[in-house]
Amino acid sequence: MINTSVAQFLIFLIILLAVILPVLGQRYSIPLFQLLTRWIRWILFGIFFSIFLNYFELSFRPDWLHFVTGLALWFILETSYNLVAIRALSTSDLPLFPQFYINVDGDEWPAEQRYIELREWLHAEDYTHLSSLKAKLFQGMCLRACIYQSIDTSTRIQILLMPSRRGETSASYTIRTYTESGEWVITDNLSLPYGGYYPAQWNMCRKPLIGSAHRLLLLHKKRLSKMMLIPVAIEDNAIEEINKQQSVLERINTDSGFLVPRHLHREQGKISPKGRYRLWKEMWIMAYFGKAIR
Repeated sequence: MINTSVAQFLIFLIILLAVILPVLGQRYSIPLFQLLTRWIRWILFGIFFSIFLNYFELSFRPDWLHFVTGLALWFILETSYNLVAIRALSTSDLPLFPQFYINVDGDEWPAEQRYIELREWLHAEDYTHLSSLKAKLFQGMCLRACIYQSIDTSTRIQILLMPSRRGETSASYTIRTYTESGEWVITDNLSLPYGGYYPAQWNMCRKPLIGSAHRLLLLHKKRLSKMMLIPVAIEDNAIEEINKQQSVLERINTDSGFLVPRHLHREQGKISPKGRYRLWKEMWIMAYFGKAIR
C-alpha cells in the first residue's frame, strides 16, 4: 500500500505534468508532449473518479475497478464529444478541401523567433521561396501556406500555418518529391485527423510526432533512398499544384464513399456515415498513439 502522503505527492506531480507539458510542447514544437498530456489527463480522470466514489461511499468495489471504470467513462465522454464535433464539421460551411489563392497581404510568416530560424534553415538547405498562399476557412480565419523548392525543382516543402483557438499559430510541414515513375513520395507531420483516402500514385508517410522540419526532411530523403526512385522536376507552379491536389482528394474521397456528393450536402452533410467512423477512428488513434490510418 502507498501511504497517503506519497499518493498525494504523486497525484500533484501528475497534475503538474498535465499543466507544463502542453506549454512546453507548443513552445518548442514537441508533439510528443501533447500526446503524453492526453494520456495523463485520461489517467487523472480515472484516479479522481475512483477517489470520488470512495469519498462519497458510492461504491465499495476495489479501487482498481473504480479506476478502470473511470477510464471507460472518459473514453465514452470523449467519443461522444468527437462524434458531435464531426457531425458539426459535416454540416458546417467549413470547406474540407479549400482552394488556395496568392497571398498578397504580406502576412505569410508570424513574427516569432522559431519561424525566423525555420526560414534560415530552409535557406541553408538551398530551398528557395516559391510562393505564399492563403485559403479561406470562414470569416476572419485563413490557412496560410509557404512553398519552398529545392534547387533541382523535384522537391517542395509546404509550411502550413494554422490558427488556433488561443490566437497562436502552429506550423505543419509537407515534403513532396515527384519521381520518374509518376509517383509522388510525400512525408508530412500533419496532426489534423484526415481519415480519408489518397490516390494510388501517392506514397504517403505521416509522422505527426515529428515536430522538426529538419528531422522530417531527413526521413523523407531516407525514404527516397530506400525506394530507389529517381526524382524529376515538378512542372506545375505552386498554386496549380496545391489546388490540383485538393480537387483530386475531394474527387477520390467522394468516389470512395468517404464524402457525400455535393448535391446531397444540404440533406446529408458533407461526410458520409462511413467517413464519420473513419474520421473518429483516426482522431482517437492520432490523439493517443500519434499514428494515422493507413
